[in-house]
Amino acid sequence: MHLRGAMPAAFFAELLAKHPVGEALADAPDKHREIFGSFPHLQPIIQGLLPPEKAAAALYGFESFPEFLGSYLLTSYFFRDVADFRRLILAVRETLVAQNIVYAEITVSLIEYRQRGLPLTEMLEAMDEIAASGPLRVYWIVDLVRDVGPDTALTLLKDCLARKPRSLCGITLGGSEHKVPAREFKEHYALAKDHGLGLTAHAGEAMGPESVWDAIRSLHVERIGHGVRSIEDPKLVDYLAEKQIPLEVCPTSNLKTGVFRSYQEHSVRKLYEAGVPISINTDDPSFFSTTLSEEFEHLGEAGFSDEELAGLLENGFRHAFRDTGQ
Repeated sequence: MHLRGAMPAAFFAELLAKHPVGEALADAPDKHREIFGSFPHLQPIIQGLLPPEKAAAALYGFESFPEFLGSYLLTSYFFRDVADFRRLILAVRETLVAQNIVYAEITVSLIEYRQRGLPLTEMLEAMDEIAASGPLRVYWIVDLVRDVGPDTALTLLKDCLARKPRSLCGITLGGSEHKVPAREFKEHYALAKDHGLGLTAHAGEAMGPESVWDAIRSLHVERIGHGVRSIEDPKLVDYLAEKQIPLEVCPTSNLKTGVFRSYQEHSVRKLYEAGVPISINTDDPSFFSTTLSEEFEHLGEAGFSDEELAGLLENGFRHAFRDTGQ
């Protein structure tokens, strides 16, 4: 699950009230302004035509994957200080506690907040502080974000490691699979492994099996984020099953982004029957209007038995990067 992808609409309304659109987008480059202006559901937001509550609801009114990316990008401009970042973590934690979730590894793209001027040290301190309090055990996976390039990503990783955050449990590689291959981040993953971090990477979602192979061979990952298009390569499916490399599957996300048309057509059943370890996740639950419970309900409706669903739930603990205590 991505931190900002789990941002409650009510919290975004608070940000809109705190940071007027004109102020928030003052440093947005023309190319981003053009993106926002090209999507009908975002136009009234950036034009300041809606009150915060209605604008927050409109944010989630996208109807295509490009529109989703536009919505997600727009939200990044409303985090102007560490207080905004801290309040986001608290708001997301509150939603997870309300769902009776007891352990969460949350992906955070620190580079995006750093680009808004938020100091890394203060963000990491907030992450550690909030992770250590409350009824929910939280750990963090830092997304190196392929699109910023290997050099910027390596600087971020080294800066994080130098500060030794207690709640950091792993790294991942999100962003555009088709633009920046995993093999450009070998040094990053070797360094993270040397520091005892868990290794996962987004692959096999926007691209096919070749992306998963690249993550496995180049980065030596322990888990794969998504990986659902692995089903297109029987040899890869056999390898994942033999080596017991878990896939972090997000069914509703895959439907919303157009990878599959329905839960019944989703590859999760075939991957499961082939012996590939599967955990079920929500990816960007606020944007995709889902919860972890609903993800399991959808799989039950698609034919998974209660016993099989319990096994999938157990996998979330079994393949966690830290001792879950379960």
